[in-house]
Amino acid sequence: MQDIPAILGADGPFAALIPGFAPRLQQQELAEAVAATLAGHEVFIAEAGTGTGKTFAYLVPALLSGQKVIISTGTKNLQDQLFHKDLPLVRKALAVSVDVALLKGRANYLCLHRMESALAEGRFRSRGEVAQLGVIERWSAQTRSGDIAELTELNEDAPLWSHVTSTADNCLGTECGRLDDCFLVKARRRAQEADVLVVNHHLLFADMALRDEGFGELLPGANAFILDEAHQLPETASNFFGISLGGNQLLELARDAIVEDLREAGESSGVRQAAERLEKAVREMRLAFGVEAHRGPWHEAGRLAAGVQGMGEMAEGMAERGAGRERGGGRGEGGGRASWQGRATGWGWGVNVVCAVGSAAVPARSGAAI
Repeated sequence: MQDIPAILGADGPFAALIPGFAPRLQQQELAEAVAATLAGHEVFIAEAGTGTGKTFAYLVPALLSGQKVIISTGTKNLQDQLFHKDLPLVRKALAVSVDVALLKGRANYLCLHRMESALAEGRFRSRGEVAQLGVIERWSAQTRSGDIAELTELNEDAPLWSHVTSTADNCLGTECGRLDDCFLVKARRRAQEADVLVVNHHLLFADMALRDEGFGELLPGANAFILDEAHQLPETASNFFGISLGGNQLLELARDAIVEDLREAGESSGVRQAAERLEKAVREMRLAFGVEAHRGPWHEAGRLAAGVQGMGEMAEGMAERGAGRERGGGRGEGGGRASWQGRATGWGWGVNVVCAVGSAAVPARSGAAI
């Protein structure tokens, strides 16, 4: 591999290409560490503060490594910036012909079949949506990627997008008449061919979840993974691998337990008492946390976990008395104990990550790298 400190030095190609470029020792040291990690197929975690220049520090060795590298960013905006701004600049500075590609989730690509169906049906809530669909139709004839982020005239959260993009449920797959022109299929094909692929953390974990469940894959295999903004990984991972439990589910469990107990002649007052304790814990939890989603004191969740566990143990002990109680026992144990244990122990996943770079400190655990 070329002399990385020289490349990022005062007389290197970046200094000649970027006005005001200033060499930074921390950037050069980080780039060398990333290069050594890629060459040795090892694991490396780095905390790079603001001003380090971490993007160039990992892009330079990634493009010079000659390996298939997947780079994952924290958000789609950073993903676009990396692919459309930073990567072309680094490729130009290094004068390399590395093949790069961008891949996002399905909902980020225009579906020609659904757009044509929307045009044919003509069912819209306002004239504004009719005009927006006309804009999308004209853009569809010009775009090469079908990435809805290209069409800046419409916000990415515009309601109309749901009518002209697909989901896993409504996609026709191989039966679609526009399969040969499908932007998503083309993007995934490019991803397979590219030397460097840029994705985001949500897509990365969606792929890992699919592989873990045996339902296929979204991303190609790679020699190395570079995870930018790695401090965001725990929260994203918990969305895919964590177990969640809502207050409505717990209240429903308590009500159903009482109904089943009455159906069986109400032989045990313990069921009602356990259910009432659980209902009280849920209401206290809601008062403590409020309506808006935010972080709160764990000891409040601990009280609720105790209520769930007590409800589960009560229902499990009475499971033999009826089918309804048997179902309740399973819900109390699996929906309560396992769920809160899942939240309490954090997250775990298995992937061979070569390099992770974040702007804040990140936790690590044995057998995993982030």
